Amino acid sequence: MAGGAGSELTLRANREAFQKITIVPRVLTGIKRVDTSIDLLGQRLSMPIYVTPMANHGVVHPLAEVGSAQGAKKAGTLFIAPTGSSKTMEEVATSIQESPRWFQLYFNKDPEVNKQLLQRAETAGYSAIVLTVDLPVLGIRDRNVRNSFSLPKDLNRPSVQSERFIAGTRGLQSLTAGIKDDLSWDDYEWAREHTSIPVIIKGILSPDDAEEAARRKVSAIIVSNHGGRQLDTGFGAIEALRPIADRVRGKTRVLFDSGIRRGTDVFKALALGAEAVGVGRPVLWGLALYGADGVAGVLEHLRAELVNVMRLAGVARPADITPEYVKAV
Repeated sequence: MAGGAGSELTLRANREAFQKITIVPRVLTGIKRVDTSIDLLGQRLSMPIYVTPMANHGVVHPLAEVGSAQGAKKAGTLFIAPTGSSKTMEEVATSIQESPRWFQLYFNKDPEVNKQLLQRAETAGYSAIVLTVDLPVLGIRDRNVRNSFSLPKDLNRPSVQSERFIAGTRGLQSLTAGIKDDLSWDDYEWAREHTSIPVIIKGILSPDDAEEAARRKVSAIIVSNHGGRQLDTGFGAIEALRPIADRVRGKTRVLFDSGIRRGTDVFKALALGAEAVGVGRPVLWGLALYGADGVAGVLEHLRAELVNVMRLAGVARPADITPEYVKAV
């Protein structure tokens, strides 16, 4: 939950970058209350905050992804189910009927596995596919090596259950053996051709990649450095957001994750061009402590903080949070 890649410089950079951004409030605005709800790809959310995909929720609580999904439902927001899940995508979907949900896809070397996953996601009522593209190989996670970390043997029910999937796959560590390690734009086009629901690309940090995504009419992109768990010595992900948002404004939707911890972080990301932000580690902490209620509590706490900073900054809606409300120091 806590660790990142290598020396964890990127992990720290995610937080340090947020600390270098300050908020510029407006006063005498006459605003008495704020509305944090948004519409995102046809889904109505109570807040511009969602649960970003993370593997192996079962490590921290028996309810695993079902608990996290139920917590997101209680908070009225979106849950993105991971490929490397302790529960099947069908179990997750059944537990949050009528609630917003997307499915995150690690593209497999076997096209038949990908077809099955896309078909199952559609059948289970997921309304978008989140194609994660920043994991051709697993980042070097020294903390896991030092801690001799391994998955509990009873976590053997991945969401990718399939007769064609790698025998014995359990969670992300062994899952990476099946991930296509030469992913290209052709694979994105293949995915789009094999599903009727939107395909979103997660893991973009370059404005050039963002522009290419917009050119290919990608429904949305997620600016992310995988929470500092992939390429070490990188920059804080929030530093990539404004250049990307400026480059693709009006051409594709822009979301963000990596390093969100407070309502002020959410506000800053929205000001720099994100339509909504994903939260990862705090959700797992909430799940570990109180299951679904813990997840809902984390999300509601972030929403309450966002309401507070919006009131203090003088804005009534997330769409009103523009670059003029922040500056770099």
